[in-house]
Amino acid sequence: MNLKKFIQVNPFRFYLYLLGAILVPALNILNTFLVQLEADIVLSRNLRNFILITVITFVIILVSYLINSGIIYLNKSQEQDLNDQIRTKIVSHYYHDGKNHEVGAMQNRLTNDLSMINDNYYEPIFNLIYGIVTMIAVLIYLILLNWQLLIVIALMVAVSLVLPKITEKPLQKATQLISDRNQAYLDSLNDWLSGLEQIRQFLAGAKLFAVTENASKKLEDATVKQTYYIKLLNAFNGIVSALFGFILFVLTGYLVKNGDVTVGTLLIVGNFRFYLNASIEYISNSWGQMKGTKKLIEEVNETAAAVLAQSNEDEATPKGFATQDLELQFPNGEKLTYPDIQVKNGEKILLTGDSGAGKSTLFKLILGELKPTNGKVIFQDEDGQVIKPDMSRIDYIPQDPVVFPATIADNITMFDDQLNNQVEQVVQEVNFIADINKFKDGLKQELNLDNLNISGGQRQKIVLARAKIHDSDIILIDEGTSAIDSKGTKEILNNLLKSKATIVFIAHNFSSELQKIFDREIHLSKN
Repeated sequence: MNLKKFIQVNPFRFYLYLLGAILVPALNILNTFLVQLEADIVLSRNLRNFILITVITFVIILVSYLINSGIIYLNKSQEQDLNDQIRTKIVSHYYHDGKNHEVGAMQNRLTNDLSMINDNYYEPIFNLIYGIVTMIAVLIYLILLNWQLLIVIALMVAVSLVLPKITEKPLQKATQLISDRNQAYLDSLNDWLSGLEQIRQFLAGAKLFAVTENASKKLEDATVKQTYYIKLLNAFNGIVSALFGFILFVLTGYLVKNGDVTVGTLLIVGNFRFYLNASIEYISNSWGQMKGTKKLIEEVNETAAAVLAQSNEDEATPKGFATQDLELQFPNGEKLTYPDIQVKNGEKILLTGDSGAGKSTLFKLILGELKPTNGKVIFQDEDGQVIKPDMSRIDYIPQDPVVFPATIADNITMFDDQLNNQVEQVVQEVNFIADINKFKDGLKQELNLDNLNISGGQRQKIVLARAKIHDSDIILIDEGTSAIDSKGTKEILNNLLKSKATIVFIAHNFSSELQKIFDREIHLSKN
């Protein structure tokens, strides 16, 4: 995101916007000239010319108002089109970079950060142009009137260029602080509101209110700090503008007395002061805001940068895996130490263990979502040879299955139309057909994530069907049938374990009958 990109979104619309941004201040200065002319006409008592000038002045004001309204529309359209492009690039970046990102951070980048850039970078473009054109128009006007007035204006311009430097860095830090505080606020909401039912159950509302209020207060303080620097800059501008405006008024009176300018000039010197005040404030404030947003724009551009496609020519399909000296140290000092594990091609493993022994964490280490403090995970092909794995061939079914606001069929195929003809078969294999028949639209039933229209067990069956239909070579299942009754679990496992895939299944309190259908059991003990 930058000015060049803003222009390239729609060059014709931008140049139309630029033309309007130039015309508005130019018409304002022209109107000032007409006021001066009108004052001189009043002194000459020419009623006809007075009425004519008054009508022309009214038309100019009306045209200026209409152009200004059009400018706002054009600018908003340009902003939103650019935001659409940037959001697409950001989502693509998140998808292709292969990293784990916090949902709150992604939401903040796609919403609040872009909104801040609009408010503090693209919106001030008009004010910057307005200030510059007004300054130039007034300069030309005053050159034609008197060179002494020109000197006063030159001094005002020099001072206005220095002012943004005073608050540039503090404003930049304040803008970044708002982004950081908003991110922290979103993270806090995500962490605490996701467990709202538990908080209600244990009447822990006081803690929820305290935490969210504290996070909100920090965001509020950051916003106030940014406002302070903006208002400080405004105060500097106001003081300087008022001082030079006073000098300008006194000088004009002196020139009228000496006959160097007309009386009408004395009447419009207040207009000069107004336009000069506005132009100085617009230039310094807009430039300061735009400079203060530079770092945030750089961060957004990094997030929107295209990710180079990773070559997978040297990747092979994993069929088994082993762990070697695997350890994970947590920041709080707790450490998980795993025994060396070997899972061969096609094995069906039941993974059990003490609470806190790190069963789910082991899956995350295998998937690369966590980096071990020591040791490593080794992947092997069907011949037992060590390989660099194609991680897309490993399917993970978490405790809380992930589904999307799409049809049941799409959630199973994950939007691969080539798999549609296999959906009914896998639905039967995971004992889901009876559930499907209960839905009005069957497999075409849309899932509503805001008002869940499926049970936890049905969600688990969807992701189990997803794993089967994609024919993954290694399937890691973290209590994938915990919400399904024992009879249904048995039927699903009997079908699931017939596949050629290597399966590791985490479970608690399985009956001896269910334990026997696995090839073997690996039990983890807490350190």
